[in-house]
Amino acid sequence: MSIPQPCLICKAPNTTRSGAGTNTAEHHCPRCGRYLIQLHAETQLANAHPPFPPMHLLSGLCRNMWDLLGEKAIITVDVFKSWAEFDKIAKVAVPRDTDLVTKGEYIMKYIRRKSKTLADAVQFSPNELSVGFCANKNEFLFCLRYLAEKGWVEEDTSRGKQQPPNTFAYRLTPAGWWMLDKATAERTVSVAIVALNLDKDSDMVWTQGFAAALTSAGFTPVKTDYKEAAGKITDDILVELRRATCVVADLSGQNAGAYFQAAFAMGLGKPVFWTCESSEIAEKKLLVDTRQQVITPWARDKLPEFARRLAARIGATLG
Repeated sequence: MSIPQPCLICKAPNTTRSGAGTNTAEHHCPRCGRYLIQLHAETQLANAHPPFPPMHLLSGLCRNMWDLLGEKAIITVDVFKSWAEFDKIAKVAVPRDTDLVTKGEYIMKYIRRKSKTLADAVQFSPNELSVGFCANKNEFLFCLRYLAEKGWVEEDTSRGKQQPPNTFAYRLTPAGWWMLDKATAERTVSVAIVALNLDKDSDMVWTQGFAAALTSAGFTPVKTDYKEAAGKITDDILVELRRATCVVADLSGQNAGAYFQAAFAMGLGKPVFWTCESSEIAEKKLLVDTRQQVITPWARDKLPEFARRLAARIGATLG
């Protein structure tokens, strides 16, 4: 019989532990849900939390994989090494710390799952911090304030003193229910991200070349403009990359954003299709050795031909 103990990840009390095979244990935590952990990783967490990953993000991953997929995250010592290793075990999108949009979306989905009727209010306690990948109560309330200011949730103040201490209740508004339904409908569409950063004729290249190719291949094209983001990879860009089915990275003009976005997508296991203006390929202007990759060239005077070739390549790879 297992004895309740504090969770190794979030320190919540009343966590139970049981054997789950050779060198693996299963933990059932009221905050983190159910997860599997190898004994070496268990020992490391018991001695001291490693500097990576942030424990509230690991807790959120375990909880949401269990709640949403019914699957137990498998924690090994490799998870403590890098984002790439952490993302390998993640079967749901893990928001980074400043990704307010994704954290808010997880909280709204939780309210929807727990609501029996449209007007139901859902009670939150410290155990629900992991639902929104939040580090503490202040961050969770900050996310709820963002959702309330958007008009998607509202606090239920009717319970008054009947509500247990250190808890609060929120419900989805009509606009919140509509937003979740809209987001669900959008998720059914395959999205392709294009990292494109051109100075000349960019609208024509986009509409007649990239957008035409992706639409023909059955994708909704989304352009992430590195230049408009002032040379920064913003949280919005990272969110779009996590949601995308595939990425088209155009290297024309030594697009630094394309290199980063392609590497980020590859780390998530997403297909990446490389393109570049034909004159730059001929002049060997690419910064890195891409000889192991197939690059689809394009020219401004042959955009329809490029669109057909890119669509055919995507179709041959993804079906």
